[in-house]
Amino acid sequence: MKKIAILINNNVLVFKYRTKKLAEPNLLNTNVISNNELVFSDEYLQNNVKLVSLFIRDLAEERNIDEISVSNNALCTLILDIIKTIPNIKRLTITEDENLAYSLCELLCQTKNIKQLDCYGIPEFMIETLDKSGISVNSRNEVLFTSNFMADNNLISFSKIYYKTNIRIGENLTTEDFNDIKTFIAINKYLKIIHFDKYSIESIKQVINILKDAKKKNISIQIHDDIEGDEDISELKTINKELKKSNKIRISLVYSEDYLEKNYLQQIIFTTLKFCAVIIFAIVASVLGYVLYNNYQSELKVNTIMKEINNIIEPVEPGSDQEEEEFIEEDNMGMINSYHKLYQVNNDMVGWLTVAGTKVNYPVVRGKDNEYYLSNNIYKEKDYNGWVFMDYRNNIDILDDNTIIYAHNRYTSGVMFGTLPNIQKNSWLSNKNNHYITFNTLYKEQKWKIFSIYSVDVTSDYLFTIFHEDSDKQNFIDMLTERSEYDFSTKVTTKDKILTLSTCLDNNQRFVVHAVLVD
Repeated sequence: MKKIAILINNNVLVFKYRTKKLAEPNLLNTNVISNNELVFSDEYLQNNVKLVSLFIRDLAEERNIDEISVSNNALCTLILDIIKTIPNIKRLTITEDENLAYSLCELLCQTKNIKQLDCYGIPEFMIETLDKSGISVNSRNEVLFTSNFMADNNLISFSKIYYKTNIRIGENLTTEDFNDIKTFIAINKYLKIIHFDKYSIESIKQVINILKDAKKKNISIQIHDDIEGDEDISELKTINKELKKSNKIRISLVYSEDYLEKNYLQQIIFTTLKFCAVIIFAIVASVLGYVLYNNYQSELKVNTIMKEINNIIEPVEPGSDQEEEEFIEEDNMGMINSYHKLYQVNNDMVGWLTVAGTKVNYPVVRGKDNEYYLSNNIYKEKDYNGWVFMDYRNNIDILDDNTIIYAHNRYTSGVMFGTLPNIQKNSWLSNKNNHYITFNTLYKEQKWKIFSIYSVDVTSDYLFTIFHEDSDKQNFIDMLTERSEYDFSTKVTTKDKILTLSTCLDNNQRFVVHAVLVD
């Protein structure tokens, strides 16, 4: 709370801030200090404008007062509301040596009774503005004050400030420059471009804050400086991104011709690389999009096929005619009941493979070679996914020493053997129930226990199907066991039947699983 003293000096009413300590601490009420001095608090004046105005009006009429004297701009702004309704007061004097603020100039133009202003200094355009409102100005400073900003942009009249479309801001800005920039932004209605002759992030931020406070939009800020620092450019990009969204203000760098000439080749290389990067990005995005779409379609197609297959082999109601008919067919064919209808769909079917803890759960087929089912599905239709198939050399009626089953590794969609490499994960290995594989032939249900898993460079040394000597088979078993990335502690002898699952990891590597028949 500030104390304001009002003194009467002849026919002049003087307002000034009181620094002398008063005996009465409560200044919310008027305190008569002497016959010629009154003291108010600034809060009291703000809250009791009408009451104080009536009091001052009576005082002015009684004492024939026609002039007020105020110590500074801030106090003058406070008391203008009080004196604007007092017709006797025609003249205003601001005693301290400070230039007239534009905000005060606007208030004076709205005060109809003031006709004469005495102040220290005033920009030329304010004289024009006050003159239009019938207020004559007397400046104690013979030279009209003009900041560097106002001088550089020739802003000598209100109309030039009002209609200016672009301004230039130099370096080494003072407080007066920023005050005038703020005044300019408040008056101007047509500004489009702000030119900065020198890069100064602090000056740019101050001007941006002035623009934001004035809610200005659609303005371009151009910096005419050869900025090379990555940090400076990065900061400008961050500010620019925010301004474009919130205020539609854009920041751009305007490099000099010398700089562009020196960096011409670098710019060409950068632009070329940028263009190439865009093309590469577009190609990668297209390929990625195609792969994702292709895998989605693949998964959808396989899921549709498996749904149809499950409907074909779905068990019938007990005691129905259909059940009796199917058992008769089983007796005739010797097949497991649920596989008979599927065998009629594709007589290449040789069994069904299920690997716990993965999505591998498919009927298995066998072609005349190991190529056909790489690109055809169980319906013998051309299919990017292929199907799960047995090595054409294997005998399904009497199992060979090593029965081999292949499928594509569709790891993105997870179909075929796409989830088989999940076996390598600790979470899979730690569950002992996962270590058993079900591979049923058309005629027998069979359980197999895994004894080896590994990744290996492309080789055919694990793809033997028959061994004529026990020693060769034992060497084979030893090799598979030694390769294993995990110790399953599963016993395998030369008398046992082995099941091998093989799929690609990439063009140069394979992922292999070996299991032994236990049931």
